[in-house]
Amino acid sequence: MMRHSNLPDPQNRLVVFCDFDGTVSRRDIGYHFFHHFSGGKIQKLIPDWKAGVMSSREILTREAEMSTVHQEEVEPFLEQFEISPGFVDFVTLCEQNHVPVHIISDGLDIYITWLLKRYQLERLPVMSNTATLDSGRITLQFPFDNGACERCGNCKGERIRQYRQSHPGTNVVFVGDGMSDLCAIDEADILFAKKDLENYCQANNIDYVPYHHFPDVARWLLARGYLQK
Repeated sequence: MMRHSNLPDPQNRLVVFCDFDGTVSRRDIGYHFFHHFSGGKIQKLIPDWKAGVMSSREILTREAEMSTVHQEEVEPFLEQFEISPGFVDFVTLCEQNHVPVHIISDGLDIYITWLLKRYQLERLPVMSNTATLDSGRITLQFPFDNGACERCGNCKGERIRQYRQSHPGTNVVFVGDGMSDLCAIDEADILFAKKDLENYCQANNIDYVPYHHFPDVARWLLARGYLQK
């Protein structure tokens, strides 16, 4: 399944935008982070967020208020998480083809930058919300202003549109897995989806490319000439 009946020209410039939680990372670190440090209290917030009753900015703020975490607790907690299979090789393949890879997340830099550094991927540009810790309290900042979007803390659709404005004629690939990726759907020329994002696409008759891990994304792009070995 593909979003457009006419695929974009492989000769055009390509850029890849990836969600982080559950996409670049094997598991949703943001969920586990707040679930752990809130003692599970955040669980009651999830249904309203998935239903669109609560925005990402609101749920993140409330999750932070429910949680207590000290700086020395963060790294031992994060040690359990891994990058998704094949992502490092996928980044290398893209770089060999002069294709930029950007991470857009409605999660937090506190764990994104840590995990990327662990895998020597800190060179990748990241757009996310930010967090600081002080005496057990988490303070959030939302450095990326949204225009019309009221659902997201960091709207992926708006970030992609801003990129297009300064890079006209670029084919946009988006790789995601969840409800925080909905605003990116209409901005992607090629959409890779799994899990909740795939279910949403199926329920709303939106064409997409199904995948499990990044080797699937690489094979699809290679087979159609968007990337070369």
